[in-house]
Order: sequence, then C-alpha cells, then structure tokens
Amino acid sequence: MTLPQTDVTVMNARPSTASPAPSGALSAASLSRFMRRLSADFWREFMFFFTEHVPPVVLWTKPFFLWFAWRYSRVLRHATLTNARRLRPAATEEERYALARSIVDSAYLSIYELGRAVRLSREKLRACIDDIQGIDNYLAARRAGRGAIIATAHLGPFEVGATAILDRERHVHVVFRRDEFTRFDRIRSQLRTQLGIVEAPIDDGWAIWLRLRDALQRDEVVLIQADRVMPGQKGVPVPFLGGHLLMPLGPIKLARAAGAPLIPIFSVRTSVGRVRVVIEAPIDVTGDDPAAVGSRRAPPALLKLANVIERHVAAHPEQWMMFEPAWCEDRDAGAGPSSTHTSAR
Repeated sequence: MTLPQTDVTVMNARPSTASPAPSGALSAASLSRFMRRLSADFWREFMFFFTEHVPPVVLWTKPFFLWFAWRYSRVLRHATLTNARRLRPAATEEERYALARSIVDSAYLSIYELGRAVRLSREKLRACIDDIQGIDNYLAARRAGRGAIIATAHLGPFEVGATAILDRERHVHVVFRRDEFTRFDRIRSQLRTQLGIVEAPIDDGWAIWLRLRDALQRDEVVLIQADRVMPGQKGVPVPFLGGHLLMPLGPIKLARAAGAPLIPIFSVRTSVGRVRVVIEAPIDVTGDDPAAVGSRRAPPALLKLANVIERHVAAHPEQWMMFEPAWCEDRDAGAGPSSTHTSAR
C-alpha cells in the first residue's frame, strides 16, 4: 500500500495564516509558525530517515511522535475528529476522540511496516498473512482471462496483503501519485521493485491509463485505491455511512475500456506487521450504461464498490487513513482549519 501525500504531510500540517494583527503580535505569531514548521520538518525527516534505515527506531519513538503530531497539528485533529463523528455517530465525544487518535496511530504503524517490509523477502512477507478469505472469488474472476482491477481502500497495510496474489500473476501494476517527500517515495519504490510490482504514476498523464488498458488486455492485473479522488481525476459523490463520499470514476472507466472485472480486496491489520486479506466477489462493469460512466452520475458498478468499501471501513474505522474531511458534506461546510487538499494515494 502506498501512502497518499495527504497521509504523510497532514501529520505535520500547519494552520492557515491568521488574520492581520498588530506588528508585535504578528511577529510573535510568525515566529511561532516558523518554530512549528521547523519542528515538524525535523520530525518528518527523523521518521522517514529511520523508516529507511532502522525501522525499529520508528516503532520505539511512536508514543512521542504521536503526542507531538496531535499536540501541534490543528489540521490533523480537525480532520480526524470530523471523520470520527461520521464513522461513529452514536459514540460519545470521548470515544470519537479515542478513535481519531487511533487513526493517527494506525497511519504511523503503516509507515513503520513499510520500512520493515523492505527488509523482508517475498516469502517472509507472505508469512505475515494470517488468513486469506475469499480466494475462490479471485480465482473465478481470473479464469475469464480478461485481466483484473484490484480495487481497495486506504485501509491497513496493503503492501503485505498484496503478496497474496503476486505468485499468481505475471505482471502487477500499481496506480499511484508521486509524493513530495523523495525519501518516502524511494522507500515504497524500493519495496515495489523487490516485489516485482510495476509502478504507474498518474503524474505522467493519460499515457499511463492507455498503458494500463493495454496491460489489462494482456490479462495482467492493476491495483487501484478507489476511495479517494486523485488530482486530475473525475469523481462523483456516492452514499457512504450516512453521508456522501467523492469516489473516482477512473477504475470503472478503465475496467469498462478493457472489459476487465473489478475485484475488491482489503488487507486488515490483525497485529503489528500481520494482516488478514479479504477478497470480495468481483464486480462486472460491462452492463453499466456508458452515458452514466461518463457523466456526473454514479454508475451501478461504482455504487456496488462504494458499498463494499463502506462495509470494511465501518468494520475497521481506526485503520482507514483519511487525513482530510472525507465526507462531501463536511468539505462543503468548509469549517475548521484549512489543509493542503490532495486526493492521491
């Protein structure tokens, strides 16, 4: 699993510039923002340096880093608490607070697990899978010989779970957006290279989507995280846990263009470094109305996919790595501290 830009930057995000104030107050505020940024940059570099070189240090320093991130990032607190209210509408404020903190904890563990995974062989990574549920769903979809799009969410340590299918496939491509932090990009690219996964950065434009269509037509597999709209992608709002989530049309359009099925697959952390893989029934997009796929309406296949993602997020909300208000209603409200809005994974 790759971490979206928002996942690694918002933990160090800073509040937007305050309203004009007297010069003395402005100077103090500017100094405060500078010190916060300096501290955030230091801890970000600390985290990724040790993720790359000595992953256990990342785990040992987790309590302090999480305290620091929660204490000094208003954006982080606002986003996770806003989402926690949607994820657990009947919970008390104290319970929502605990959920928001656990979401940050889960994201930090994912960074540690990424650095740890780079040091393990594919066989040792596969041994980290406690259970694979629904393998017959995958085998049935692949017998058609039309390629497959694995649609997942920002949920749990997907890199470990991906090893469940690697030995069954000739080529696996992963759709992602390059991250602004080169050290983080280097770590995840190293892991993909070791696993034999082909990177497909959407930053490179439409040629990538054509390449992916051709790969599917050669009966290869494409991995896409489908719960977030990447910059430049089109998305439509779909019903999701009492509100609406903006989901990308790209996976549906790609599946339709290649005649490939969508297979929802999720990796859920059972303990640090260990996962359970759940493979859902494939979703056929060939019956969707082309006009719906190309419009702002949610086609039936996207609604089915949203329903599947919704079930897994509801079951494991603490592992859903969303660090901006995820629901359309909360984004439209525009309340709370501003954040750098990126929708990539």
